[in-house]
Amino acid sequence: MPITIRPFTEKDFDELLDLANAAVPFAPEENAEWLAYRRAFDETRQIRRHFLAEDERGRAVGYSCLEQQGDDPTALRVFVVCSPHRLIRALGTQLFEHLLGQAQTLQATILWAREYQQDDAARTFFLQHGFVITHEFTLPGERPMIVYQRSLA
Repeated sequence: MPITIRPFTEKDFDELLDLANAAVPFAPEENAEWLAYRRAFDETRQIRRHFLAEDERGRAVGYSCLEQQGDDPTALRVFVVCSPHRLIRALGTQLFEHLLGQAQTLQATILWAREYQQDDAARTFFLQHGFVITHEFTLPGERPMIVYQRSLA
């Protein structure tokens, strides 16, 4: 099934929560909060490149994004969002390779991701794509998290 990856537009936010809920079905409240952060991101102050993957019928099947979340424009957070079975197969790889090309264009030296510890598909995906676990933590009242990092230097 051919997949097209295109730049994300404002109208695509309508489909993003469904993709997040398919990717992380055990955290619907957190997914809604995540969507609110994506909408509120100020692209005039920091880097964000985000994309939507569509199948041959034009249906959204995945989302990917690079975001600068600190002062360092060479350290970018990675988001790859699709159903778990698609994440660890061709779609996840296609989305990540697209982001990797963008990261290289932006001269990024570090890519990182923060995911739930219970998200086995995310763990498999990031470890298969050259990321290492840098730390694990749990904030009060929150789900346990893992931070993954990959050096591009």
